[in-house]
Amino acid sequence: MKKKVTKFVPDAGGTLEEKALARLVENRRTGYDPFYRVNYEYSIPSAGRYQWQWFWDSCFHIIALARLSPAMAVAELNSLLIPQRSDGFIGHVTYWGRRGAFVSAMYGQSRPCEWRRRTTGMIQPPVLAQALEELWSQTKDSRLLKSFLPKVRAYYDWLSRERDPDQSGLIGIVSPYEAGTDNNPSFDRELGLSNPGRSRILWVNRKLDWYNALCGNGFDYQTLRKRDRFIVIDPFMNTVYGDAWTTLARLHDIAGDDGAATEAKAQAHKTTAALNDRCWDAERGHYVYLTGAGQTPDTTLSIGAIFPVILRDAPRDRIASVIERYITAPEHFWRPFPVPSVAASDPAYDAEGEKMIWRGPICMNLNWLLARGLKYHGYADEARTIAERSKEAAFSEFREFYSPETGRGMRGAKFGWATAAVAIEP
Repeated sequence: MKKKVTKFVPDAGGTLEEKALARLVENRRTGYDPFYRVNYEYSIPSAGRYQWQWFWDSCFHIIALARLSPAMAVAELNSLLIPQRSDGFIGHVTYWGRRGAFVSAMYGQSRPCEWRRRTTGMIQPPVLAQALEELWSQTKDSRLLKSFLPKVRAYYDWLSRERDPDQSGLIGIVSPYEAGTDNNPSFDRELGLSNPGRSRILWVNRKLDWYNALCGNGFDYQTLRKRDRFIVIDPFMNTVYGDAWTTLARLHDIAGDDGAATEAKAQAHKTTAALNDRCWDAERGHYVYLTGAGQTPDTTLSIGAIFPVILRDAPRDRIASVIERYITAPEHFWRPFPVPSVAASDPAYDAEGEKMIWRGPICMNLNWLLARGLKYHGYADEARTIAERSKEAAFSEFREFYSPETGRGMRGAKFGWATAAVAIEP
């Protein structure tokens, strides 16, 4: 039986929280899936091109809903975890419903012969632990925590085992879509592109999807690393990963599992150490992407160049240096509406571009992570500015991106993850 949810007017007047809940309710989708034989319930990212359940979109929906409607947050998390494989893997999209198998096969992002599972074979930024912690912090429901925590931990164990086969502490990605920051200019060189247009980059990424599915043993990282078509160590992705392990350690402590907490803390320290050992560019004073099997540094000043400073065990001197030199520097990342996805000083910066995403505009989900990390490290004023400007932009309308120069909403309309602005704490 479908669950009933109260209808709200989308983007109605009122507080930001009231508008955010209205948006997530209006975006709500429920139904019965014939493969899993369960009812599902989640908020789509946006009507139109984003009809399915995306992994990290759902995580940010949960982060917002934990404050706005915990029951909806629990339902969304439960639906996100239903397709989880026995080995812990969760795909970056789930195509729910009777058309799911067909759509899964059509997009070419799923493992061959597993299209009935309705999930892709790729990952996305692993914000799952952070979402669970936010749900716990708002509900203090120990029963919920103990129910979800083993599944969430299994996902990170899979990432460690399958995407970090050398146990270096860093996970690799095999597609720009896995990083979530799809058209990040830091990926251009590895894709064999230079100043690409929208049609060109979409075509190259589509070919890569099919190659990974058909020639990569179903998106198997070991296989694809040997083939060396697209392999990247992304400092943004690994920051989210390392932060998640620290979050897991806290959750295991709360759940009373000292052994699991100790393991998670050790993994978090390993990831931070590896980022600072292998991705730090001392001359430039920021982090770099490592591309290809040979791990060639890419020094594009995009979001990953600054993101590792949010890690709780990041070196204090590097935190201070990156924040002063880049994050709060107006010529780089401290624009009128911080923080852009590419520095204003980088040639790829396009503050108003809507065709080529992740080349300048700000995004509420990244701002949630950044403000959270800066606040922890004592940069309260900077975190407050990010929170206030984010809320100001989101109050006008919930969009996929916003201009870092004017705060104008851009690209996808009525966008769910923009509701994460309600959770950005000043």
